[in-house]
Amino acid sequence: MNEERLKQLQQAYQDLDLFPLIEPENIEKFRVEYGRPVLVRLKREIEASTSDGKVIFAGHRGCGKSTLLKRLSVEMADKYFSIFFSISDLIEMSDVSHVNILYAIGLMLLSRASKLRIPIADSIKRSLLDWMNTTETEAVEQETTAETGLGGVDIFKFISLKLQREQKFRKELERTYEKKLSELVRNLDLLAATIQNATKRPVLVIIDDLDKLDLNIIEPIYRNNLKALFSPGFKIVFTIPIAAIQEPRVMGALNSEGIVRPHLFPVTKFYSNQDCRSPNAQPIEKNIKLFERVLEKRFPPGLLSSEIAKKTILMSGGVIRELVRIGRECCTECMVQLEIDPDCDDIKINDEILATALRNLRNDFARQIGSRQLYEMLAEVYKTLKSAEGEGFIKLLHGLMVLEYENDALWYDVHPIVIELLRREELIES
Repeated sequence: MNEERLKQLQQAYQDLDLFPLIEPENIEKFRVEYGRPVLVRLKREIEASTSDGKVIFAGHRGCGKSTLLKRLSVEMADKYFSIFFSISDLIEMSDVSHVNILYAIGLMLLSRASKLRIPIADSIKRSLLDWMNTTETEAVEQETTAETGLGGVDIFKFISLKLQREQKFRKELERTYEKKLSELVRNLDLLAATIQNATKRPVLVIIDDLDKLDLNIIEPIYRNNLKALFSPGFKIVFTIPIAAIQEPRVMGALNSEGIVRPHLFPVTKFYSNQDCRSPNAQPIEKNIKLFERVLEKRFPPGLLSSEIAKKTILMSGGVIRELVRIGRECCTECMVQLEIDPDCDDIKINDEILATALRNLRNDFARQIGSRQLYEMLAEVYKTLKSAEGEGFIKLLHGLMVLEYENDALWYDVHPIVIELLRREELIES
């Protein structure tokens, strides 16, 4: 077996992990300048907003929001006490609520203040940490090996792990704060004011990965409990799925709280809506080049030809997550072939490997679509380049089967990998 090629494939597979560029070493290694206009608009709105301004940031999953928000946090740090965190690092994603989002904000602010040795009143610490019963407190003492008092770093790690892993713990937190939410918010405001006085910078909290929640969790948070979620008196950036802002009741709730228009991270277009069905249309070169740089950062020379790279890019639909997902699947298929045929000295990603990778991902989409009704809705979107009515369309948008693009007006298209499924269902011409 070609061990050198195997190591190259393994490294490329790791480099194509679906991680946002959060850690400095990953930013240095993989960063490609992407979405700068969106970043600047977010900065300007945050700076221009009132002291308790709230910003909603929407986009398809995997379009690059997390990486951009981390950059936003870094670039705002000279003017703000900027906190960036992923809700998925603190709370089990199937059990997120407005109550534990607010609690997570307090926990992250208190943790950062503790690390910076900012003196925080014991009453504020107790309000966030002393709700645990005696059994839980004893567990803290047993499981931590360093400082365990109020404000100690280990207690934050302990609570975070409990929030992630134990439903009972989350339910106890909900019961504790649900009836005294105003007290929780008041202590969040006191905590933020203490931090601002100590650092001479206003607090800015950026919460990532709320857009990755299932829609049945998102809607109650943003529709029924938005006033509570927006009640802290400092600046917060929330993420939301692009599918959720298609829901009139969610947008109505956002409008009632002063959000006129969520900020959107658009999908990268490779064709205009006028050209996307033309067999002779040429893709937008600058956008192809951008995605080529993403692949070049992750693939060693010789593993991916420029021709195959371009085919991979076009099949991504303009979503960064889909680009790396296709690339990763190609690496897997190459490693399988290398195992099956160890005498092949120069295995690389070719048309056959790419076709197999796309087949695997296409089958994943087929499992999500399922019903004939959704297939027919996809065919309608393909033919009209317009949205469709009903919850089915929201599901397709949330699952990336349908992608939203922007020109002077919004338009929609079927994910390139899914189009072949429509042909096989004989809903569009081959």
